[in-house]
Amino acid sequence: MKYIKYLAIAMVLVAMVACGDDEPQSTYQRDFNMIYPVLPAGHKSISKIERKYDRGNTTVATASYDGDYLKSINVVNRDVDGSLLNEETITIDYKNGAIICDKKIQDVTYAFEVNSYGAFTKFSNVSTGRTSSAMTYDGSGHLEIAQVVTPTTTGTTVVNWMDGNLTQWVSRDVNKLDSVVYEYGTNAIPNKGNIDVAGNESFTFTTFVCAIMRNAGLFGTTSAKLPTVIKKGYDYSAVDASNPDAVELKRYNITYTLDAQGYVTSYTTNETPRYTVTYTYR
Repeated sequence: MKYIKYLAIAMVLVAMVACGDDEPQSTYQRDFNMIYPVLPAGHKSISKIERKYDRGNTTVATASYDGDYLKSINVVNRDVDGSLLNEETITIDYKNGAIICDKKIQDVTYAFEVNSYGAFTKFSNVSTGRTSSAMTYDGSGHLEIAQVVTPTTTGTTVVNWMDGNLTQWVSRDVNKLDSVVYEYGTNAIPNKGNIDVAGNESFTFTTFVCAIMRNAGLFGTTSAKLPTVIKKGYDYSAVDASNPDAVELKRYNITYTLDAQGYVTSYTTNETPRYTVTYTYR
């Protein structure tokens, strides 16, 4: 009986250690005064985003919260046969103004700064001390310019808004020139849940990490309405580099599914390969 008792205690201790090993760790500390975003009436916090392609591969991002505040995001990518491709977990440390990234390739800790809206304005790699990203916003809290910095290049994304709606982003770097344009039409639906628009540019973190952060107000104000068309794939070869306009190549419709209260539960585009993004709220 004593053997069974001690074996049970040992198993519990091993389990506790194993759980602790799964949580991102950081020794980074500083005095930081976090300003939390004030979210609009009717806002719903996202607990899960799932993207599933018709061919079977999936991405699932799951968020956890400490009260009203986003605490961590776990993202799992799987192949068409369900095998694990990649997994990452990011944890937000509001006390020290840091984001701890537990990645398969390399763990990274970023120190962040926020503005008076509680939106991120800067990410710095704690190990190197270098700035990784810097963001500026307009007077309504909309992200206007984002710069992503590497040891060799600085890429800039310019974001355009009209009547509170995201209309275009243009991203330029030494090895990158890309843009996405959005159309809303007369049937555009209100963005009651403050979800991210399809195909939005991500900074420092992966697409769905940024999408959940945007929903939490950490990248400023989201689009007031949801676009009905996303226009991707531009030919810049025949236009002046200083001109953000380009020749349109591809246009995709976005179809939404809403719940009884008008919150988006999923959307589908007719891009190839075809996929559906599903939302679960707290």
